[in-house]
Amino acid sequence: MNRLFVLTVVSFACVGLLCACGDRSNPDGADMASSTPAPGNDPTAAAASAVDDAAASTSSATSESAALGVLNAINAHEIAAGEQALGKGVKGDIAAFAQMMIDQHTDNRDKTLALNPDASASDAVAQHRKGEAQLAALDARSGEDYARAYVDAMVKGHAEALDALDTRLIPAATSEQVRQHLTTTRGHVAAHLEQAQRLAAKAPAN
Repeated sequence: MNRLFVLTVVSFACVGLLCACGDRSNPDGADMASSTPAPGNDPTAAAASAVDDAAASTSSATSESAALGVLNAINAHEIAAGEQALGKGVKGDIAAFAQMMIDQHTDNRDKTLALNPDASASDAVAQHRKGEAQLAALDARSGEDYARAYVDAMVKGHAEALDALDTRLIPAATSEQVRQHLTTTRGHVAAHLEQAQRLAAKAPAN
């Protein structure tokens, strides 16, 4: 009887030991729970946040470079229009103004190129196409009719450029260097507009 009691006790002890070992190796137990990252240290969330920050930075850079692309599309148009005007034989103050447009917008174009404009940005491409259409319309004119149309186009074009600088281009600047360049350009465009308006006041009406 005593022997049977001892065997029974030993059997229960072995079963208890096996159960305890099973709890320690359980993959769904405390060991796995301790390996779960704390909510504040989630590596997936951190990576997503880093991607969002990078995307925001790229968006800002693209906006600034696109604004510079628009500016150089305007520069290209003013240079081409000045060359067209001289080719059409404009005289006197209008010829002097056309040459000034070539010189000053060429200088601005070169300074803008140094700031990495994006000529392929949709706004820049649209501005370029608008300029081409205006040049084609001007090219259909000649003589005094052309001279007056050129001056009117310069008034309209510089007024639109001034508005673009104030409402879209300068606000898009994210670096101080670009902001200063666009602000300086605004001063030049405003001066060009005043000169074009004086020419328009003197030119005979069509």
